[in-house]
Amino acid sequence: MRKKLILCLLCLGIALLGVSFICTPVTAAPPKGDPINFGLITAIDAPWGKTNKISMEIAVNEINEAGGILGRPVKLLIEDWKRQVPLAVAAYRKLVISDKCLFVFTEGSEGVMALQQEAVRLFSEYPHIQIGNYTAADKVTDVVKDEYEKYKFFFRPFPRAGNAYDPNFNVWSVLNDIGTKKLALVVEDTAFTSKLISGVPGRFPPIKDWIEKRAPGVKVVAIHQNSGTETMFLPLLELIARSGADTMFLLGAYTNHATFANQWADSSAKNIDVISWSGVSAYAKFWDMTRGSGLGWISQFPEVEIPYTDKTLPFLKKLREAGGGLMGSTYAAYDGPWIAKAAIEKVGNTKDVLAMIKAVEQGEVQHGFWKWAFDERHDPVMGYPYYPWTFAQHQGPGKYPLVYPPELVKTANPDDKIIRIRDLRKMMKKK
Repeated sequence: MRKKLILCLLCLGIALLGVSFICTPVTAAPPKGDPINFGLITAIDAPWGKTNKISMEIAVNEINEAGGILGRPVKLLIEDWKRQVPLAVAAYRKLVISDKCLFVFTEGSEGVMALQQEAVRLFSEYPHIQIGNYTAADKVTDVVKDEYEKYKFFFRPFPRAGNAYDPNFNVWSVLNDIGTKKLALVVEDTAFTSKLISGVPGRFPPIKDWIEKRAPGVKVVAIHQNSGTETMFLPLLELIARSGADTMFLLGAYTNHATFANQWADSSAKNIDVISWSGVSAYAKFWDMTRGSGLGWISQFPEVEIPYTDKTLPFLKKLREAGGGLMGSTYAAYDGPWIAKAAIEKVGNTKDVLAMIKAVEQGEVQHGFWKWAFDERHDPVMGYPYYPWTFAQHQGPGKYPLVYPPELVKTANPDDKIIRIRDLRKMMKKK
């Protein structure tokens, strides 16, 4: 009996040892050798700059923990351009010439257009790839199609302003979902939105005409421009209130949404629904940032927990722990280094940049979010399972459901829908 017991215990120990061996994660060998340098030029003190920096740091750390690229470590070099083009150009030259960065990630339409020209001058002597991960101006990728040999080094993993005119872009149906009849447009005076008001002859009509065509029953009753640096919105809000609008759409990326929300909630426009492109209203913590004044706000690229891949939620956890939040530029900031990694590893070396360009053009990469692929302009292919347009609504503390597109709403929160601000305010009073 004793021998049997000893034999059983011995077998159990061997079995446990086997389980322990199988369950222990295998860590990649630490990367060695000279680092592969990636550069980031961002406005560090801006919300998008902070989250871009954190997101890229997370990605690079994960790449190094997984063994680096071609067995070599990746080093991220960060420069602050403070949204001043001369500083961006100086930073770009440093990253490319002195630091020998193979990929440089840039932002801002004005900054990117200047850096494209600098890259043209540098490319023959310092071959590299530029990725504009937060710029929507059509021009920055139109030039890739029109003058490919000159601008082939540039890619943009971010939507273009012209996507607003894509017949497959049905986000204007959100206006019908919410019951909009009279719409006010607030358009930032920036490079990427400048053509929305007037349109582009032969290409795009004025955005007013397009919206009224795509969302039957909606009439645009007011169009206003604002600067992305403004902090006093009450006069604008009063004008919108007097226009008779029941919904306002903020078209831009730099407007201080938290300040706008606080003033909106105290203005005569407080019962006018708000929808916005990009900005900090995308953050889940926007409710706390505005102390509830963001109630009802519908924001693009929202920080909702859609598990696109098994990497999505772990990344969001790391991002929040580091003090960041998800917004329009976050996706490319996190996935960009993985796109670069895939291109380098397909080529098999860090010397043949022309082959890397072809690898990005022909490749399809998915890591933290949707599938990334690029078209002839080096813009991202749009439409889930590729880059989707997403909107969510702040409906109360801890309540931030996705409301568009329908195919993802069914996955994320099928029982939720848009609620008008008037009704939300009544619901909050009853609580």
